[in-house]
Amino acid sequence: MAIPGVGPVVAAGWLVAALTGAAAVGTAGGIIGALTQAGVSPDDADVYAENIRRGGALVSVRVNENDRARVQALMDKSSVNPSDRGAMYRKDGWQRFDPAAPTLNADQVRRERELYRS
Repeated sequence: MAIPGVGPVVAAGWLVAALTGAAAVGTAGGIIGALTQAGVSPDDADVYAENIRRGGALVSVRVNENDRARVQALMDKSSVNPSDRGAMYRKDGWQRFDPAAPTLNADQVRRERELYRS
């Protein structure tokens, strides 16, 4: 799916259903609206949307309660803390997700990813 201001997004599952309808009303209302409706705080939703704009990915999983701890442990191994990432973005002057901001090109995405390799 391509989201204006964010670019191509590969997604599947429940979030796609939320985004498909929401993308028609604009990116900010789309991805941020879908995330906040799913229970993500508006501040974290802004960081996730910016992360996608910068070439990152968002993985969201719905699982039954019996599998929750196991799946959470797996996802925590490689997850990004939105508060930490938002703080890194803010060091460079970023404040909130801007749906009008251009999508990064391949070289810019490569440089962005190098900033966060550990």
